[in-house]
Amino acid sequence: MPMSRELTFALLAAFCFGVAPIFEKLGLARTDAAVALFLRAGVTTVLVVIYWLLFPQMGGWTMPDGRSLVYILLGGVFGVLFAQYFYFKALAIGDVGRVMPIVGSFPVLAFLLSALILGEAVTVMKVVGILLVVVGVFLLGE
Repeated sequence: MPMSRELTFALLAAFCFGVAPIFEKLGLARTDAAVALFLRAGVTTVLVVIYWLLFPQMGGWTMPDGRSLVYILLGGVFGVLFAQYFYFKALAIGDVGRVMPIVGSFPVLAFLLSALILGEAVTVMKVVGILLVVVGVFLLGE
């Protein structure tokens, strides 16, 4: 049975998120978290611009409406600026095996907020999954 596109992309993202901390931990040994964040954001910006220039048909550029833009920018401030900075600070002083499970516990908060703010369904399977995340964070954080 062929894998769905969403599963393929999710697995590729998981792979990249799994590999990145190793490089970041090595890089943070001799630099500050703020410098690392600046470099990461700069390189990412350059690569995205190059992608758009080389493959314009792959992702058209249309400006979102005002409300969508605010939400996207807020997501960037929390998900990229603050989260990445705190993540780099933790990674610089902690073990990858301890920091990553804690950082990776974000689905717990996302699940709660998605139910409260977005009205997404709370199912038994989702609650069990969240409980497993919490148990996993606890076990790996020891």
